[in-house]
Amino acid sequence: MLIGRVALVTGAASGIGRAVARAFAAEGAAVHAVDVAADRLAAVIGELESEGLTATRWAADVSDPAQVERVVAHVLDAGGRIDCLANIAGVISSEPIEEVSLAEWDRILGINLRGTFLCARAVVPAMKGQGSGSIINVSSRAGAMGFAGMTAYCASKFGVEGLSRALAQELAPHGIAVNTITPGTPVHTAMSETTYRAEQRKIWQDPAVIAPAFVHLALQGPNGLHDRYVNAWELTRELQTEARP
Repeated sequence: MLIGRVALVTGAASGIGRAVARAFAAEGAAVHAVDVAADRLAAVIGELESEGLTATRWAADVSDPAQVERVVAHVLDAGGRIDCLANIAGVISSEPIEEVSLAEWDRILGINLRGTFLCARAVVPAMKGQGSGSIINVSSRAGAMGFAGMTAYCASKFGVEGLSRALAQELAPHGIAVNTITPGTPVHTAMSETTYRAEQRKIWQDPAVIAPAFVHLALQGPNGLHDRYVNAWELTRELQTEARP
């Protein structure tokens, strides 16, 4: 359970971010949901409220340092702490490298990598002050291997892996766990609608199926799961097996 914990979830207006925000709220966390898509985010919060769950919404661009700092300041003013940061906001495109514009390169790296860095940088002082915290950075198979036509996306996710490994070493002495997580199974998101082949679409699942892995990581410290590249599908199945009588 996440009762009493404060969680900041980016990319919360759709896909994995929406599922994780809902799971955190259902576990009792004070959820602060962030997304640049203000209208979609408002609709998600309305859905949660209809289920008896609560979350606070913040319309913000995670690639903008001023907007990130503003959101984190408000979260700290409201709750006095941040126990978990789930960096889920992400974008993708697929085209040959000679067709990748600088604007598109900057957009993908800006949200996927710069945004992850900015959000982590903003929450770390509070986590250090309280001596605990969990940072969960969404990665991908594209953070461990290359894919043709996805140079910007792969570069961003390899960057997330490097950033996370360095943060894990730096923040462990302060009681802060840092992990990356990959879905591990095809999930139906706005991103996968643009990239999945027909055979993958036949087996894709609701992102809610992997949300328990995020809940588990939100509870971790450096002495638990830490400095790992976590397969969300496999971890969720392990947790379900352990929960059976």
